[in-house]
Amino acid sequence: MIGDDRGRRMGKPYKEMGRYGGVGIDLVLAILLLGALGHWLDGRYFPGHDYAMLTGGFLGVAVGVRSLVRAARRMQKDIEADEAANPEASRWTVDETWLHPQEPPDVNGGHDPTDKPRDPPS
Repeated sequence: MIGDDRGRRMGKPYKEMGRYGGVGIDLVLAILLLGALGHWLDGRYFPGHDYAMLTGGFLGVAVGVRSLVRAARRMQKDIEADEAANPEASRWTVDETWLHPQEPPDVNGGHDPTDKPRDPPS
């Protein structure tokens, strides 16, 4: 049916947004959770030091960046698959009229019609 195809096209951006929208949350949560685990380890086994918290924070950055890179690779594969399926959709066209608007022709020769005629110089 026609409505089914339209619904599938309309839902695609939301599906992609859901798939890639959580990448930033993954990054932040990895840093916070592993940093918190390191903080707990510091309090339990290394009192007076922040070695485990710093290690956990750096490990969280590494895990978060890995997740970010994997999502970027998936996104690139999805873009390439979409372009292969519909090459016409990947063409960009620019309407030049809004970039360089044409000046309307000057009907009055550059003079304001409300101006009074000037006396010729003598």
